[in-house]
Amino acid sequence: MSPIQITGINTPISPFALGTAFYRMDDSAACFELLDAYVAAGGKVIDSARSYGQSEDVLGAWFAVRPDARDQVLLITKCGHGPEWKLPEQNFAAGVQKELATSLDTLKTDVIDLYILHRDNQEMPVSTILETLQPAIESGQVLALGASNWEYRRVVEANEYAEQHGLTGFAVVSNTLSLAQPAAAFYTGLVHLDPIGERWHQETGIPLLPWSSQARGFFTGVVTPEMQDDPSIAMPENPTFTSRMLKVYGTDDNFARLERAKDLGERKGGYTAIEVALAWLLHKPFPVIPVVGPRTVDELESCRRASELSLAEDEIRWLEEG
Repeated sequence: MSPIQITGINTPISPFALGTAFYRMDDSAACFELLDAYVAAGGKVIDSARSYGQSEDVLGAWFAVRPDARDQVLLITKCGHGPEWKLPEQNFAAGVQKELATSLDTLKTDVIDLYILHRDNQEMPVSTILETLQPAIESGQVLALGASNWEYRRVVEANEYAEQHGLTGFAVVSNTLSLAQPAAAFYTGLVHLDPIGERWHQETGIPLLPWSSQARGFFTGVVTPEMQDDPSIAMPENPTFTSRMLKVYGTDDNFARLERAKDLGERKGGYTAIEVALAWLLHKPFPVIPVVGPRTVDELESCRRASELSLAEDEIRWLEEG
């Protein structure tokens, strides 16, 4: 495929985006090491959000000591998560202005390259939402807009309204997609890419920025069929997370996909299952920029390896069976 482009942004796009949801100031040295390694390896897209705890704080501190880095990366952050898992309808415009001002200050930057609405609120007209965001575009504080956890009928409605009224619409959609198919939303209001969305991305060429692109570690074997049969087996450190992983991803079909990914990785020269699963995403027939969340430099290197793995069409179909 041709190099991925995001309308309104000139920064080159790397094969995957670096997720920072778990970044904390008390672990900033390790976070800086990951950020430095990502940029040194040619990484260009860094993903953050106001709702990610201290993610923006760590990035702002990193930009402060690495001033050249800001111009080298495409910076993403998000607003509008809301306490009720949807865009807050009350004082929406003032809330957006406040969140944007806080993000710019915290990130130590004058511009957010890609500003994403973290949630939708289907009771709000798309006209109200888009018109509220236009001043940030017109002022140059934001270069492009995105929608996360939006159903595609709403994305289509929003972009049609933008085109009809000379406004800036959504240049990116950020819904989840992974080789492991979720049986339910991991949290309230999360949206998974469906066949309608796949066709829309193919037809429009608008990139997908999938979060949870590696199914929250499913392909590392973090949960097993044995845990499904007997939850008392080797109680993990976070039983609540494990229970949710089993409910969302612990299906027979997904465990079969995991085994096929292991097998294919071995046959392709020693790739891991999670590397195969990430490579599968990069072979979709539309622009995809997976968000990955490596916690070590070795895990970051694993993502880079995955971006170099070539899969044949029959191998892709075989991985998807079930």
